[in-house]
Amino acid sequence: MDNYLIWLILGLVLLGVEMMIGSIYLLALVAGCAIACIFAFMGTTFTAQCIIAAVVAIAGVITAFIFRRNIRKKLTPNQDCDNLDKGQIITVEKIDSDGGATVSYRGSLWKAFAKEGKLEAGIYHIEKVDGTRLILIK
Repeated sequence: MDNYLIWLILGLVLLGVEMMIGSIYLLALVAGCAIACIFAFMGTTFTAQCIIAAVVAIAGVITAFIFRRNIRKKLTPNQDCDNLDKGQIITVEKIDSDGGATVSYRGSLWKAFAKEGKLEAGIYHIEKVDGTRLILIK
């Protein structure tokens, strides 16, 4: 059996396994087998075919790793975008004895605290929501 048929069959088997598993890394091995098949058809030595297949596979695995890392970064939610309350305006009217205040926001009462220092009566913006507490800034 000729070498190019061996590379072709190996590549097709790996492609089938890739389709069942769904790992992008096996595509790099499939590409290595395909390139080795082409070089085998051109008549290069088996050693050269193996080296070419390995180089292409390694380059493909590195490319797949970088691709997956970039996709993961894009799919990771940004913590600041999840806080829809950030920047909303709150009016503080009465200060509690602990330096915080009980404010009405979105139809319910919330415990509010200043990000720095103590609250005073006035208008604030929500910096973040910490559990059931609002952290406010001037």
